[in-house]
Amino acid sequence: MVLLTTAYVAHVISAALWTGATLYVVYALWPDAMSGRLSAKSFVSQVHKLLLITRWTGVVLPVTGAYLIWVLYTPLELLVESQRGILVLAMLTLWGVMNGLIEIGILRMRTTVDAVGFGTYMAEGFPSDLVDKSTAVEELAARGRPYLLLSAACAVVLLVVAALLAGGTPF
Repeated sequence: MVLLTTAYVAHVISAALWTGATLYVVYALWPDAMSGRLSAKSFVSQVHKLLLITRWTGVVLPVTGAYLIWVLYTPLELLVESQRGILVLAMLTLWGVMNGLIEIGILRMRTTVDAVGFGTYMAEGFPSDLVDKSTAVEELAARGRPYLLLSAACAVVLLVVAALLAGGTPF
């Protein structure tokens, strides 16, 4: 029982941090970056932090989620035969899509200032020392905008699915 509770807590805290960070970057930072009111260095620093959170939770969420599935949805047929199981699969799909969108969006921003390969990007992310005062923050924000906007939409849907799971599925 303690392990199950620990998995729940780690899963929920990680998901809250990740979705919250994504929504914060898109809602609070992106408009200022698009209008040039935010420096490129500050913007990239925050985007890199989102990337680190995405990668950290990209380990915690699948590990804790797999454990929760193993404990709560055995036999595994429950994942496709129950409403809660289908919501869990929807959550898993949204997690993958959201992760991919964030990675692609930030990679596109990074390649604006540094023609880097995928391996280097995966190892380094988007460190703020790659930009200087001459870097156009508007161009960086525009390159990543569609991907991060879609990731924010995924975050909202993830939160709705989580609320349905937490409150019991009414349908």
